Amino acid sequence: MAIAVGAVVGLFNEYRKITGARIFLGLRTSIFTSMLGFVFAVLYELGGGYLMFVTAFIVITIIAATIYVERARVLKSLGATTYISMLLVFASGMLVGLGLYLYGVVISVIVAVLSFYKTQLLNAISRIRREELLALLNLLLISAVILPLLPNRFIGPYDFFNPFEFWLTVVIVSLIFFAQYVALRVSRRGLLAFTIIGGLVSSTTVTLSIIDLSNRSTKEHQRPLAINVLLSNVPLALVQVGAALYITAESAAPLAYLWLPLTVITLSLAVLAVIERGRVSPAGLEPPSTPLPFRRILEFATLLFLITAIAKVVSVAAPSYLPLTIGVGALGNALSAVIAVGLLYARHLITAQAAGQLSALSLAVGIVEKAPLSLMSRDSEFRKIVSVGSLALAAAAILLTAVPL
Repeated sequence: MAIAVGAVVGLFNEYRKITGARIFLGLRTSIFTSMLGFVFAVLYELGGGYLMFVTAFIVITIIAATIYVERARVLKSLGATTYISMLLVFASGMLVGLGLYLYGVVISVIVAVLSFYKTQLLNAISRIRREELLALLNLLLISAVILPLLPNRFIGPYDFFNPFEFWLTVVIVSLIFFAQYVALRVSRRGLLAFTIIGGLVSSTTVTLSIIDLSNRSTKEHQRPLAINVLLSNVPLALVQVGAALYITAESAAPLAYLWLPLTVITLSLAVLAVIERGRVSPAGLEPPSTPLPFRRILEFATLLFLITAIAKVVSVAAPSYLPLTIGVGALGNALSAVIAVGLLYARHLITAQAAGQLSALSLAVGIVEKAPLSLMSRDSEFRKIVSVGSLALAAAAILLTAVPL
């Protein structure tokens, strides 16, 4: 195994040497380095103690540093990537010697991949714009720094405001906007992929981001954009409703009352995608000028938060009206409403038929809310397609809630 983890790196480096790369960590050197690490690990297991670890890394550091200094003098190059790779190959051999095979193999493969794709990675990095890098840093700031610092508790009347949940909404909306930018930046035909993947997280947020794109796009792109809003209902139906209900209810019984609307909606949208396949992901659709338009993100996040907060107040003020509570709760977040329904069924508080019907209501609300949201678009064709399509799909979700199979 120690020979194998060294050979993985060495094999790819030998290929790079054939193509002109000047590196010393070839096949034999990589294998010897890994085996040296393996030997030190065996000596540690035989009773060498932690002193053997210290000795091992002193030895490999001296070897790598000596080679680095000499080659830097001869080649006039200060790049240290190959020498760090040597240390990692040595560590992989030690991990194998300690019986940690998975870690050794993973490190070896990562070193090989990063070394082999060095040119491609550098070319990709060179194409990154300054504003894109700043957007990524801001995204990391709001999600990894600010979000964990906020208190996760409810305040205000009816406990309607939670600072952590509000900022989590901001983070989710930011991720959707950034994903849209990346999809269109990488491929001008990436709109459909963005719609489907983003719809797994929040079809409402995808709708808002497409509306923003609609207000900046030409007339020819309005129909494809509107159709993408309708197609975002596919992951809504299959994942946020169907899969979520099955998982939380721990039973397929409620789905027996929901299979027909899920099937009809999915097939109808699949047919629509086939009919519009040449236009559903149009070429030439420009990505947003700003990867992370924070003002619009805050506006949309506030809108989503208000919808959810109002739904919470209604559910607290009128808890006895379960359909009203679930329906209003599905505004902006159909997934949470379906999870609530699934848990009610799992605890034997409602029947399978009631769970199926309430989930169909959540699906209908999640679809129909796109109609009023479409009014935020300045294009009449966009508004018409989204409104008519959403109303028709929502009606199907309610009317086709079937008797069980």
